[in-house]
Amino acid sequence: MSREPLDRAAVGLGAAGVIAVIMVLTNGDPWQLVRVGPVASILTVVLGGVAIAGGRLGRPPLILAAGAGYLGAALLQLVQFGRSSNWVGGDGSTFSFFLGLGVGLIVVATTRSSITEHVPNQP
Repeated sequence: MSREPLDRAAVGLGAAGVIAVIMVLTNGDPWQLVRVGPVASILTVVLGGVAIAGGRLGRPPLILAAGAGYLGAALLQLVQFGRSSNWVGGDGSTFSFFLGLGVGLIVVATTRSSITEHVPNQP
């Protein structure tokens, strides 16, 4: 298990994606903040698991893949927003949720090389 702060950030973002499935099981305020359909909930759990695995193993390509998956889902949701065929089953809140996780994971995965060059290893 990696102990780098960026790996812990990836685990945290992945866990946020997995925990977000609670939004599917609840109705009403304050828990139903994001509209998450069945396809989106499966996608969220799978990509969150990939991000957690990438963070625990210290593998930036896995973290980057999860971020790219979230960004792809966000773009798909954006294209289908307001149409009758909505594969993701969400709305603008789903788009922003996926966009935030995708950008966050991509930043964590790509920032690693510039930070690790300047920070000495800690015991």
